[in-house]
Amino acid sequence: MLKVLNNDLSYLECLKGEENMKRDWENLQRVEESGGEILRFYSWSERTLSIGYYQEAPRIAIKVVKRPTGGGALLHGWDLSFSYAGPRDKWGNSFTKIYINFMGLILEILRDMDKAFEMSRYKGGYEDFFCYFYPTLGEISIGGKKVIACAMRVMKNSFLIHGSLFWDMDYSYFEKLTGIRADILRQRIITLRELGLEEKDLFGILKALRNTLK
Repeated sequence: MLKVLNNDLSYLECLKGEENMKRDWENLQRVEESGGEILRFYSWSERTLSIGYYQEAPRIAIKVVKRPTGGGALLHGWDLSFSYAGPRDKWGNSFTKIYINFMGLILEILRDMDKAFEMSRYKGGYEDFFCYFYPTLGEISIGGKKVIACAMRVMKNSFLIHGSLFWDMDYSYFEKLTGIRADILRQRIITLRELGLEEKDLFGILKALRNTLK
């Protein structure tokens, strides 16, 4: 599980999956009705599998929650998540432009650390139940391995984007839980910790994004 040490981000929340998704959905509705922008950073208080809005819950040995956004299933507990609810017209209105413009901000922050980070522009759907294996539009990778997953929900005037920064991963637990071999997952994702980043770098990314969106 992700353990946050020496954290001066007072706005970082650590909640159960249902509460995290409830807050994100409420933020989207608030922005849709009243305008404004809301950015959240959060972790997960217990191991949780979040599934996309159009996915069916699997029979699995941990808590499952449905996201208000689409995309594939994600295992939480070692990642650090963010959500942003904002006006469509500020970010380009269309699904594609919003992804490119918003996730492009995160890409610029990461490229200050390593120019090898890339953002996917593949617009196809997920070819697997889990999101890890096929980078799609807006998701960020390095060396062909995904490091940030994202998903979006668009309303008439607003949108909600979810993101998951892979800080760490218990590959053996993933294998035990899903039956998918750990070495296959390692071929498709890489964590920020495996890239040599430290906790201060992780929170530096979040601070930079928060400051950019002020």
